[in-house]
Amino acid sequence: MVRGDRLREEVNTLEEELRRLKDLEAATEERLRRYQNLRRIANAFNLTLTPEDLLESVIQGTAELVSEVDLVLLYLVDPEALNLQLRKAWRRTGSAPVKTKHGDIFDQWVLRQGQPLLVEDVRRDFRFDQMALERPDHPMGALLAVPLLSKDRCLGILRLESERLSGLGADELRLVRIIADLASLGIENSRLYSRMAELAMTDDLTGLGVRRFFLQQMEQWIAACRTDTRGCVLLIDIDRFKDYNDQFGHSAGDKLLKQIGGILLSVRRPGEVAARLGGEEFACLLQGMGKAEAIRRAEEIRFRVETCPVELRRTTTRITVSIGLALFPDEGRTPEQLLQIADRRLYQAKAQGRNRVWAGGTEAG
Repeated sequence: MVRGDRLREEVNTLEEELRRLKDLEAATEERLRRYQNLRRIANAFNLTLTPEDLLESVIQGTAELVSEVDLVLLYLVDPEALNLQLRKAWRRTGSAPVKTKHGDIFDQWVLRQGQPLLVEDVRRDFRFDQMALERPDHPMGALLAVPLLSKDRCLGILRLESERLSGLGADELRLVRIIADLASLGIENSRLYSRMAELAMTDDLTGLGVRRFFLQQMEQWIAACRTDTRGCVLLIDIDRFKDYNDQFGHSAGDKLLKQIGGILLSVRRPGEVAARLGGEEFACLLQGMGKAEAIRRAEEIRFRVETCPVELRRTTTRITVSIGLALFPDEGRTPEQLLQIADRRLYQAKAQGRNRVWAGGTEAG
């Protein structure tokens, strides 16, 4: 009898040990699955440079990684308004709109403290006003919110909600902090990439596009044109620019270039493209107009430049430009053809005395 009891006790002990080992194996497999997913998510972040794609990767990756989550929200800090703006949301079920577009008391706490927040039962946390927790759009049991930090700056907040009490805990906090760190780095890299791309396409001095950008825009526009689409290219050159540089110095020349850039930006309409091609030469792509309207727009630019005084070394002077015009599709159907014709007419305008528009055949202005 005693021996039987001992055997049963040993069997129970072994069964308990087996259950413990199975639980440990299951937990290890779950931990391995999570970290494999985490590695995949990290690789996706590294490959994603566009802001919208990156944010979508963050929200989807978080939802895949945390099995108990029912709602994932991603806020970014608006640098001008200095408040939170909801950028992405993911729901496990349902499609009710998220009403907390600028965050609630939990998000504001994380934003102020710059620290993660884990609340396993939102109804029992004494730090928050219970009246402010009424959420008619969806139930909330547990909550986890982690700041997206970069160099002591808060870029935003990654927030998770579970309808189940204690559905989010310390393990989820560790994972989400890793995701938040990766997301912060990805957001900074994405912004840097966007800024570098912008700088690569923008002339620092004038704020206009550069030659490469202008050619790309022309190619895209021509490729999208219908058979009845019309437009034109203007080539604009500052008259006697070298004389201004020699008389007043290169800083004065830069001032003239900036003034022309400002005028072209001010007269540009939606969809139109203005660029500095190099030196004192500029270009405009005007869409949806025939020859008469194109000449009128070119004359508007020429007149604005001529009548806009500029002060160089305490001397008020005026500048002029010459403009060559080429029409699409009547005179050219490729960027090269249009620019070649406009360039030839620009030099014809120069030869005819400068400060004029030349559109072929006869003087336009």
